Amino acid sequence: MRRAFSGLFGRFFARAYLQEHHGFVWFTAIDGDNFMLSPRWRIRRKRGATTEMPDWICARPGELAIAEAKGSHQKGNATRGGVPGPIKTALGQITGVRVEKLTHHRAGSRRRWISKSVKGWAVMSRWGLATPFRAPFLYALDPETEGEVLSDGEKDHLIQAVARTHLAQTAEGLGLIKTDLNYESEIVAAPRRRVRVGDDPSGRHFLGGVVTPFGLLDLDLDQAKALAGHLPDPRLVQFVGLEESLFRALIQSERIDPLQATQIGQAARLGADGLAVAAVTDIVDEGYKDMSV
Repeated sequence: MRRAFSGLFGRFFARAYLQEHHGFVWFTAIDGDNFMLSPRWRIRRKRGATTEMPDWICARPGELAIAEAKGSHQKGNATRGGVPGPIKTALGQITGVRVEKLTHHRAGSRRRWISKSVKGWAVMSRWGLATPFRAPFLYALDPETEGEVLSDGEKDHLIQAVARTHLAQTAEGLGLIKTDLNYESEIVAAPRRRVRVGDDPSGRHFLGGVVTPFGLLDLDLDQAKALAGHLPDPRLVQFVGLEESLFRALIQSERIDPLQATQIGQAARLGADGLAVAAVTDIVDEGYKDMSV
């Protein structure tokens, strides 16, 4: 149990660290070897490497990184000056992958995958304990992957690929789209009601789903509000969704830029990646809209 929660907390704190202290906006989960970000960009395990794939490729305007999170509840050696074992493992995972671009040098030549160098972040967190006392700590290391230096144009294209895949993974998890991330078919937007936060003066719109501590529930807003009314704390039933303009940019293959992270109204939150979280009791349903046109 402690091992499982250590891993969960490790991912939470690593992502918070990279977001708050290094400004990363998009975190695309690396789903296995030979992971396709777009038809021209992929992440694969280095030939001969036996390590697991890292957790994410993350991005913000002008910056990319391969990231691996580690969590620990054990004493370890970090406070004695050595490199913690989990960080050594993470280092092997980051340097054991290649970020590659599909390219050809002239018309008619055979296309091939070229490795491109990307910065890495290995981030480990350890629980603190009251009895016996053990101080919490966070340890970070920043290696780089092997390959050619990215040109400015290549970097921008790769950042856009990461941003699009991050949004696609989020939208698919919320039931907003059906997609094949191997790019054998186009993104298909599922019918979904658009909503707004009742006390948001800007009136911006979102598409998403109902989430509780038990995960995403297949409930409409009326059912979700009825459920919230039966709970001691109605705010346990949340709406989680994507800002409408970013969702439209995703399905229409337009450029994706970060938003300004902000509070919406009295209690709702909007992240730079366009993900909003609000109590379902604060949500106003504005009906269906066809987002595919």
